[in-house]
Amino acid sequence: MKIKIKEQETPENLDIKEALTRSILKAKPDSVLVSGGIDSSVLAAIAITKFKGIKLISAGTKDCEDSIYAEALSNELKTPLNNVVIIEENLYHAIRELKALSLDTYSIIMGITEFLSIEKAKTMKCSRLISGIGSDELFFGFNKHKTLKKEELKEFRDSRLFYMNALDLWRLNSISSKFNISTSFPYLDDEVIEAVLSKNIEDIAKNYDKIPVRSIGKTLGLSGKITERKKKAMQYGSGTVKLIRDLSKKNKYENVGEFIKGI
Repeated sequence: MKIKIKEQETPENLDIKEALTRSILKAKPDSVLVSGGIDSSVLAAIAITKFKGIKLISAGTKDCEDSIYAEALSNELKTPLNNVVIIEENLYHAIRELKALSLDTYSIIMGITEFLSIEKAKTMKCSRLISGIGSDELFFGFNKHKTLKKEELKEFRDSRLFYMNALDLWRLNSISSKFNISTSFPYLDDEVIEAVLSKNIEDIAKNYDKIPVRSIGKTLGLSGKITERKKKAMQYGSGTVKLIRDLSKKNKYENVGEFIKGI
């Protein structure tokens, strides 16, 4: 079933779009981490209208869903995609480097795609990346949100936003620092958060499909292929979890955690 998106640019969405644009202008990016998902696609679509020479960077296993959609985005934006194909060799490399950063198993799995993308950015002499992280927390994009009662939404969102510094941002900033690259997160800009939090929470959470972000994508000229793509978690869309599981089984490890410890 397709996601229904309003074609028009509502005042509420315009407010958020303008805040996002100002956040991107402050970041002055030279590159965008993209997966073909709506969050990073919106950032890329805005960034290329404001800055020349923006690089689109992605990583995923051969023919994975994220790489297919990232290529589609690249074609729509008429901007080349710089994609890292994740194979056994660079997967092992990424895991070893992430272990050296003292990350836990979950963060290592989440960080593989990010590490290889940011490493690619470094080889391309990029220095200022932007990432779409934070959108799921703000716009109720997680499957967990569907199990919550309406009165639980605010507390859960506040909690997720609060702990991002200790989890996702710490991981991404650790990777970025290793390569001496600055990574900014426009969805977590104070002005963007303020714009979203000022809206009716039930309107933002409606259908748990991040409709406001998808609507913004529509106004930026992104096709339905991008704006109507259902969310798929990075570790699955990039094919990394499947590759890790296949290698764990091949090397006779009891589970993924033991496989990562053994590298």
